[in-house]
This record gives sequence, structure tokens and C-alpha cells, in this order.
Amino acid sequence: MTDYEIHELMTCRVAAEVDEQGVTVMGSFTPLAYASYMLAKLTHAKGAYLVGFDAVGMAPIQLSFTGAEASAYKGAAARWGMLTEVNSIHLANRGGVEAVSSAQFDGDGAINLSTIGPFDAPKVRLPGGAGAAEVIKMYRKMIAYFGNHNSRTLVDKVGFVTGTRWKVGAKAREEAGLQPGPIVVVTNLAVLAKDEDDRPFRIESVHPGVDVATVVDNTGFELEVPADVPVTAEPTQDQLDLLRNRIDPFGTVKFDFVSGKDRLSYLKGILDAEWERASAKVNAS
Repeated sequence: MTDYEIHELMTCRVAAEVDEQGVTVMGSFTPLAYASYMLAKLTHAKGAYLVGFDAVGMAPIQLSFTGAEASAYKGAAARWGMLTEVNSIHLANRGGVEAVSSAQFDGDGAINLSTIGPFDAPKVRLPGGAGAAEVIKMYRKMIAYFGNHNSRTLVDKVGFVTGTRWKVGAKAREEAGLQPGPIVVVTNLAVLAKDEDDRPFRIESVHPGVDVATVVDNTGFELEVPADVPVTAEPTQDQLDLLRNRIDPFGTVKFDFVSGKDRLSYLKGILDAEWERASAKVNAS
């Protein structure tokens, strides 16, 4: 049995959704999503067309808090402005995959990245959705991931709708001029999927060591439970080698899984490691 951590399994599962259809877009610097796209590009989806930081046709990069954006532009075919990107991909039905996460997610596939509590006097003011609303509505697949599967995040109804899929079923989406495709949710416990408007999310798989009851008990909305729920595929050694040595040697993805009180020190450790490597290269040249 290959030893791995849950963020590595989740990265591999999100990567499995990346294919060579349409455009795979990287919005904000979300390490797990970026690592997933790089892994797909280096393995089963070598022809995947990547756009990130307005870098068009970018090559696989190594995750870095200080150098990811520069690396994306260095290996890209071209650079667009944001308006061109939005019009050419987001609003032109060319988006294939872009993974998102949020503070709340509900049984209709709506996300909340805006506020917790009343909008005019919120308990928590969140960063906002940026382009997430267009991404989850218009892209061929809606992919969401959550490092902590619980009923506070996966709720019956979000407190504020930052964005929603609107139409879910293939026929309804095609009639509305949208690309047909599912909603896929990857968490630290399971994979959930929804492809019909009038049916709840179903449990597509549970991760190794997780039982179905745990998933149901920690989800705030109704779930369809198949008679036979498979176990999520574990990462292969080749995938782990790529993630640990080529894509994410500093453990950037794990930042999303560190508790709030430990994030500052974890980030400092990554930045120190990046600086030490850069200094070593300068000294060697």
C-alpha cells in the first residue's frame, strides 16, 4: 500500500476530471486546483489547454507562492487581458474545467463566498466570488472541493447565493444554450455528484477508511446513497512522485488543510524554503 495524505488523494481525484475538451482555467491561486491541473497535463491529459494568470496556452508549472505567476507567463503561448479572457472563454461556452471552493455549498449546487449572516451586518465578510458565478454556471463541468466535509460547509441552503449552476440536467442545459455536464464535489471524505435537477447529490465514492454513514451524517443536504458505493481510487506511486518532486515540492497544497492558527507559520516555512532555493541558485551561478 502506498502512503499518501488526504490532500494528495483529493488532488488526484480532481485531476481525473481534467480532460482535453475545452479550456482548463486557473483563476485565483488555489494550490489544490493548480496541482490537479498540472498533474493531469503531465499524465492523462497532455493536450489539455491551460489558461492561468491571463497566460494562454501555458505549460505545466511548479507551485510557488512567489514564482507561480512568473512561471505561467514564461511558458505560455500568449498573454490576454482579463476582458478578453472573460469574453473568449467564460462567456463564450469554451470553459471545460475550473475547480472552485467556498465557505458554504448546498444541495442545489449554489456557493457562498460573500457573507455569513445578514448582508448589511454580517458575522463574517467573505472575499466575494470574482468570476466564480460565471464559471460554475457556464463551464462544462462544475467541480468543487472542500478540505473539511461538515454540515457547516455543506449546508441545506447557502445563506447568500454568490453563484449557482442554475440548470443541471443535460437536456435543460443544452436547451438554455449551455454545455451539458455534471457537478462533482470532492471532499476529504467522499466524492459527490449531481447531473439531474430533480435528484439529490449521490455519493459517487467514499475514500478509503470512510463509511457511508459518516458522509451522510456530516452533510447538511439530502444525499442519494447507491446500493453499492465504491471506494475512491488511491493515488499511484507515479502520481505521488510527480506531486511531491515536480509539481509541489514545498507542500503548497497542504496550506488549504492547515488550521487557521497554524497557517502563518506554515506559510513562513514555505516562503523560507523558496528563498533558500533561490539563494542557492544565485550563489551557484
